[in-house]
Amino acid sequence: MITRFFAKTEELSKKLNIDYVSDLGILDQSSAIFDFDSAADFNPGDQQLILHLLLDGKADRLSFDLTDGEVAKRASQVSKSNEVIAKAIGCKSHYRPNVLDATAGMGRDSLMMAMLGCEVVMQERNFAIFHLLENALERLKNDSLTLCRQDSIQSLTNDKQINVIYLDPMFPERKKTALVKKEMRLFKLLTGDDLDSDQLLSSALQSKVSRVVVKRPKGAPFLGDKKPSHEIKSKKFRYDVYLC
Repeated sequence: MITRFFAKTEELSKKLNIDYVSDLGILDQSSAIFDFDSAADFNPGDQQLILHLLLDGKADRLSFDLTDGEVAKRASQVSKSNEVIAKAIGCKSHYRPNVLDATAGMGRDSLMMAMLGCEVVMQERNFAIFHLLENALERLKNDSLTLCRQDSIQSLTNDKQINVIYLDPMFPERKKTALVKKEMRLFKLLTGDDLDSDQLLSSALQSKVSRVVVKRPKGAPFLGDKKPSHEIKSKKFRYDVYLC
């Protein structure tokens, strides 16, 4: 499990509040190095943050981008009728809930909810994931998204302005032999297993919101064996909806 993080430049070390090293050196399973994308023109607000680390003993890299590729294409086409997540969080013709995404991760679901017209507060507890996501949001420049570095179990909101708590804990291990996408393997290398996801759901259900939504793989058991009020299914996922 990666436990030590370094920054390649002194400027970046101050921003991330971590150690500064002048040489990448040899990566091992206990360290990873943050760097800016050297291919971009130097502008800290537009630089893509890269995390260099090892996967299967080989040097690899992880970064988040919400402005390009399939994610950006999906966001540009989002609507209440073509996004199952819209139904899951309770979007109506003239109503968009304020959402707390308590497991922000790569920020993709939060982006879709923001593009639907929701105000979204994002919480992420993992140090590395938080900074990669923070950098992606700096480049995205969307005022409907707010990011906080918090452990949601310890700080689930009692804000009356939040209508929905959205949970997307790490999916259970696949039983299939095919390798999971490399990006998700790198992500899980950083986060580990969500061993407290049942506790997170319990905390969410005790908070003062009208709805809690849990994203799950099809066929996966309910978190904490708690049966939802109803389920909404898409091709790959299932949304367990708890009406409070």
